[in-house]
Amino acid sequence: MVLGDDSVKSTIIVEQLDAPALVQKLLFFRGVTAQLVARGGDEGTFVCVIQPALANADAASAYLKTELARSGQAGSLAWGRVSAIFTFNGAVLRRVTVAELNGARLRLRYSFGFASLT
Repeated sequence: MVLGDDSVKSTIIVEQLDAPALVQKLLFFRGVTAQLVARGGDEGTFVCVIQPALANADAASAYLKTELARSGQAGSLAWGRVSAIFTFNGAVLRRVTVAELNGARLRLRYSFGFASLT
C-alpha cells in the first residue's frame, strides 16, 4: 500500500530519519584517549506525517480506522526522494497517531523501526 505520493496530493513530511551504529568504547590502561570501534548497525527510526486528500469526514473516519489497525505490522518500506530510493529492511510499524483531524482534513504520523537502510 502506498501511504503517500506528493504527485497526487497525498503529502509526505519526513520528521525523523536516523540510522545509528553500535559503537564499543575501548579504554586502555594508562591510555590518553579511548578508542571507538564500530560493531555494526543498530535499529533505526523513520517518522513521517501523511496528509491524504479525502472527500469528506466519513472518508476521513474510515481511513483513520483502517490505519490505526495497521500498528505492529511488519514488511518492506521504501521512500523516494527525487531520484534516490531509500529501502528500509525489516521495517515494523510501531505507532500510528493522529497529528490533525478536522472534518475531511486528516494528518497521520507513522513511526517505523527498521533493521538496516540501503
